[in-house]
Amino acid sequence: MITWLQNATSKHNRTIFSFLLVIIVVSFVFYGFAGRDGLSGGAFLYQGVDLNDPVVRKRFNDAVFFGQMTGQRVDNNGLVQRVAELSLADGLGIPTPSDGEIRRLAREMTTTPDGKNADGLNKFLEFAAKQLDASDDATRARFETYIKDSWRIRKAVTTLAGSGHATASQIKRLLDRERTQWTVDVATFTAAAYKPEIKVEEAKVKEAFTANIENFRLPPQVTVTAISIAPTVADSGPVTDDEVINMGYNQAEKFKFDTGKVKEQSLAKRAELEKLIRAERAITNLAGQVSDELAEKFPIDTAKADSKELAAWIKAKNAKVTVIPSFEVINPPTVAQVPAEALRIAAELTEKEWRTEVYRSEAGATFILLNQRTPDRLPTYDEAKVKAIAAWQKSQLNRLLAEEVAKVGQAIQTDVAAGKTFTDSAKTHKLVLTSPAAFSVYSVPEALNGANDNTGLLIEAAGVGRLTSAIRTNSGDYVFIRPAKRDLVTDKTGADESRLFAQRISQRNAYFTGIGIVQDIVPAPAQAK
Repeated sequence: MITWLQNATSKHNRTIFSFLLVIIVVSFVFYGFAGRDGLSGGAFLYQGVDLNDPVVRKRFNDAVFFGQMTGQRVDNNGLVQRVAELSLADGLGIPTPSDGEIRRLAREMTTTPDGKNADGLNKFLEFAAKQLDASDDATRARFETYIKDSWRIRKAVTTLAGSGHATASQIKRLLDRERTQWTVDVATFTAAAYKPEIKVEEAKVKEAFTANIENFRLPPQVTVTAISIAPTVADSGPVTDDEVINMGYNQAEKFKFDTGKVKEQSLAKRAELEKLIRAERAITNLAGQVSDELAEKFPIDTAKADSKELAAWIKAKNAKVTVIPSFEVINPPTVAQVPAEALRIAAELTEKEWRTEVYRSEAGATFILLNQRTPDRLPTYDEAKVKAIAAWQKSQLNRLLAEEVAKVGQAIQTDVAAGKTFTDSAKTHKLVLTSPAAFSVYSVPEALNGANDNTGLLIEAAGVGRLTSAIRTNSGDYVFIRPAKRDLVTDKTGADESRLFAQRISQRNAYFTGIGIVQDIVPAPAQAK
């Protein structure tokens, strides 16, 4: 029995916990994944679910993929946790979300924070389909399954958590922490000033390279050709005032239009802006025609990038052909008159997907063909020698730096124990001394925030007059902090503020209660016998 839960939760939660133990132990069923039938010889059973079943693993891999794509959390416990949480949702009778709720969640997950990317869902699914190498319908179905599963898991955790409860003593303790102001002295060890001599030992470099060779894996490379077709038919359609003004806003910097006078100045420059509008129209029309012609004459599914027919078609169009040297797919180059987006997509081309869509460019209508794709590979030592030496030197510097900081910290502790002041000891070791304005543990100055440690907690743990351990900050420097004074500011919290604070703490308690119960009631998996 988890004793912390007995003290932190209400009778409601304890009743639910007992009920859940019955659900988990007696009738743990995972309807959404594979069942008990048709298990393979290498089955790995967990509460009746074969964790080695391809369907089960595919569904979990989808959850990881879509979770990363949408910035959602997927539990570190992985497949077992996901299976257990969904089984728990089944046991609690959590229904699937409505179609309207699914659509809302899908839009919410794929819309940018500023809300401007209204077509985010379609673009998201298009990109996901390519990454999963699946049809549009299959991708939509898999994304919908992920949304349903994630929604049901959240509802299950919320159900377990209840409304939460914050005790008076907890609220007082947290309020006191927020109100307490710490005055500290800080001694900074500047990492950049530490420059030990590091002699390269090639034997050790090679040893480190071999042990960490995956870190030097060379990414895939592609060699591509950009095809640009210039428009030959001028646009002769009418141009409205609105189009002229809109183009004026787009070209305001080029024409040096004055702020607030763009409309009038655009109309005054109508002739020049019309030329730009017609040129843009001609390219847009051409891009559409080229796209249609390519799709009709050279379908991606049946044609090839090196076909004689395609080469003849390109020649007949008097196209500009630009062979782009091999580049790493993670680092597309910049090529004059070739859209950056086209080059980014070109990096994803494969033998099956051998050309990009048609893009508008300064040169006209541009698309890119794949010449060759080289898969990722492990390099030889000679190929990676420069990077291997740099990586080894960096690791040695980090090791020596950590040792030096630890030595300085121990020396300061010894000095203080011998009666020397913190300030004098810090000066002896050439550390930079500062005394920032008083702050609470919830508002630690940015320069003191630990990269891996919670500075506020370390200050509290040290207490007044004692020294914290070395704290590596986000800048890479190390700080030693000596709390000099601790002041509890008079409470001026109003009734409304106190109520909102208690509500916030109750909600936090509810969240951790739900998470804690889920973790405690999920049994460890056992190998099927």
